Amino acid sequence: MKHLLSIVLFLSATICIAAPTVVTTTTDLAWVAGELLGDSKDQVRSLLSGTENPHFMDASPNFIRWTADADVVCLVGLDLEVGWLPKVLSRSGNSKVQPGGSGYCNVGKAIKPLEIPEGPVDRSMGDVHPLGNPHFWLSPLTLGQGASAVADALSSADPKSAALYQGRLKALQDRLKQIHAVNQKRLDGLKKKPLVIEYHKEFSYFLSAYGLKSFGSIEEKPGVPPSAGRIAETAQRAKAAGVALVLAADYSPKKTLEKFEELSGIPVLTVPTSLSKDRLDYEAHQNGLVEKIVQLAGKRVASSDK
Repeated sequence: MKHLLSIVLFLSATICIAAPTVVTTTTDLAWVAGELLGDSKDQVRSLLSGTENPHFMDASPNFIRWTADADVVCLVGLDLEVGWLPKVLSRSGNSKVQPGGSGYCNVGKAIKPLEIPEGPVDRSMGDVHPLGNPHFWLSPLTLGQGASAVADALSSADPKSAALYQGRLKALQDRLKQIHAVNQKRLDGLKKKPLVIEYHKEFSYFLSAYGLKSFGSIEEKPGVPPSAGRIAETAQRAKAAGVALVLAADYSPKKTLEKFEELSGIPVLTVPTSLSKDRLDYEAHQNGLVEKIVQLAGKRVASSDK
């Protein structure tokens, strides 16, 4: 009897000290949540694997099942997941993670958005985000701002550990600032003129964080494939301006990028914009992106300056 009582007490204590179960929409937010949870990072699950276009997903049964068991759900926000996440949340039956619930964590509300459109927005303009560009996680500094929302959500779900989460938040933000500082030195020589043209405006926060100039995007309307005329016209303008590099997510349309490179002579760099679910290492991802840009664009900038 005493042995059984000991087991019950042990299990009760384990349940009491268990960290919150966290579901994130993206792998990048999963990394943030994992850093804040420390040794309990296995309590975090990302709905996406890091290879998908986060704009266009379905409310899969797995997403619904995982969300049903979550204490906290963290989303990028700024309407990035608007086409699929509301269905996941509503079908999960989990009251805690509905908008306004104690476990609903909209990370985008903790940052200062870029590219907020002026005036009314409608579907004829493409997939315009009325609240601003949602692709903020490629900037270490902006991701650090967003991490505060995750820490607050964890503190609300687990008040006894609030001081621990807030302490880890400060350490995480300091680490992200250091990642930025190291890479800023590597990119300083590429700030003189328009460096890149993007396929889709997914690198705005990254470029802004490092003071790099963008020539705009190959897309004329966000989320709408560019016409042949748009590709040709933009290619010639970018070539004339001395743009060094095309930056595109690795799920961007390959044939469009190949045609643009053929017409402009500007090399295309396709990269994963999110962490791999199998390797949640933000520092390595950021360093790798910077290294590729320095190697590819640096040579072209140097040759054009001669």
